[in-house]
Amino acid sequence: MSKAAKISLGVLLLLLILLPWFANPYTVQVFIQTITYSILTLSFAAALRVGLPRFDVAAWWAVGAYTTALLMKKAGMSFWLTLPIGGLIAVLLGLLVFVVAIPRGMMAFLLFGMVTAMAMQQLFGAIDFFGGWGGTGMVPRVTIGSFKLVHKPELYYLGLGLLIINLAVYRALFNSKIGRAWDAIGSSLKLASSVGVDVVRYRMANVLIGNFFLAIAGSYYVAYTLSAVPLTFSFGNSIFVMMYAVVGGLFNSLSGPLVGALIVTFIPEYLRVAKEYEPIITSGAIILMIIFMPKGIMGLLDERIMPWFIHTKWLGRLFTPKPRARPLA
Repeated sequence: MSKAAKISLGVLLLLLILLPWFANPYTVQVFIQTITYSILTLSFAAALRVGLPRFDVAAWWAVGAYTTALLMKKAGMSFWLTLPIGGLIAVLLGLLVFVVAIPRGMMAFLLFGMVTAMAMQQLFGAIDFFGGWGGTGMVPRVTIGSFKLVHKPELYYLGLGLLIINLAVYRALFNSKIGRAWDAIGSSLKLASSVGVDVVRYRMANVLIGNFFLAIAGSYYVAYTLSAVPLTFSFGNSIFVMMYAVVGGLFNSLSGPLVGALIVTFIPEYLRVAKEYEPIITSGAIILMIIFMPKGIMGLLDERIMPWFIHTKWLGRLFTPKPRARPLA
């Protein structure tokens, strides 16, 4: 990582840590939502690296949410235990679906995902055990010992911690042998197969890891809403996740989802003063971004803004990496 990248990352992390101290409660609430959508979009973007568009995001998000809500409410279990349990349930259920869908290619995976998302919502809404269409009702608050996470800053820090773990895991994977195999599959399926990459196996690993973090996002969602309602996990929300990825930049699997989730979450929230026009304004803005910025916000940053910084006299020294000395013969 370059010196500029380290400085930028440090400043950003400091701002995120200090945010609840200078932001109003409403802004903190919007950032909590942004954290949730960022975790969802990270799994979507990761799956694109292996050529699999995920339309089942809401389904596994719901699995994590309902697992946490039911275990906390009916079994009196700690939130911290429900986190890995929800993730493992999403992985096991996903395995049953993906073992059929993934070997049949991208289109089969896409269709299976759509059906799974719609079926999961109907399942949670139709069965009384899950609370029906009215939801699970009030869920106990998250506790750390005897301390309850009641206020928004505390819940914000919980989500920020989960997001950082998510980013760290994906960054490690992308820089490993697994990540190189994912990139090979995304570049050329036939070429990857010809050099010995097990396409089905690596695709399976990608989406199952994604399922785990989607369920984590569901558990976190319940931590601050204190309920799980089927309408929240509709197929339409899976489409919104795709929109976050497109706006942020499909070629930036880590930063793109964060930027896209931030922008697409904040624009509708701060346009509520013109509620009747908000969907039109938001949709129009996204269409214009797709037309004029097909690589998203991060693509614009990489192609236009960073070269300008590099060619600037003073800032260029910071953003241009120093040449490494050649070893003596």
